[in-house]
Amino acid sequence: MVFKVACFLFLVLGLAQSAFIPGSKCKLEDESCFTKLFQEITPVFMGGIPEAGIESMDPMELEKLSFELAGLQFTLADGRLKGLKNTTVDNVKWAEKKKTLTIDFHLDAHVKGHYTADGKILILPITGDGIMKLRLKHLAIKAHIDYETVKGDDGKDHIKLKKYKFEFDVKDSGHYHLTNLFNGNKQLSETMLNFLNENWQQIALEFGRPLIDLAVNNVFKNMNKYYAKVALEDYALL
Repeated sequence: MVFKVACFLFLVLGLAQSAFIPGSKCKLEDESCFTKLFQEITPVFMGGIPEAGIESMDPMELEKLSFELAGLQFTLADGRLKGLKNTTVDNVKWAEKKKTLTIDFHLDAHVKGHYTADGKILILPITGDGIMKLRLKHLAIKAHIDYETVKGDDGKDHIKLKKYKFEFDVKDSGHYHLTNLFNGNKQLSETMLNFLNENWQQIALEFGRPLIDLAVNNVFKNMNKYYAKVALEDYALL
């Protein structure tokens, strides 16, 4: 009986782990292969892997964000980001000698939360306290990651991500909707919303980094949890 229970547990654990280990392996210098491999695992990874301690990231619950930038004081509370499950991985470059990983990807991002704003956006004054809805179509991100190779608890080589930096652009379109601007003044609100949506790209590039950095940092932390569970030999031809 004990033997049967042990076999059952072994089978369950094996199936759980196989669910998030890629079905193929790549040479580290093979960009095309790794791009396909990352695309294969992305929906599973973004959907959450409880066995690896990775929470679902779609939707992603965002920590409270506060920043002061270019004359604007802004906060976002109870924020939620949707769209990461449908991320398209455009390219993955693994530089073993430099210990760097460069990932190009894009997605359609939808953000909703409670905002406060005071100051100015570009040339216009703004004040508001309400609900913000933001849609960025084809949000393109290039992430540069430094890593090191470490021995895991299993005695195998694992990678540990050390730090990252990124560039971003919004290639297609952006749309902003904010309620309760200027204490509900309809005329001023419509003027501001028209201004935001006419200048969507410039505003996204000037003020979008703190929000995107918050999301990228959450993904970065979960990637480290993933790599702590999955050995290098499970996805790389060494």
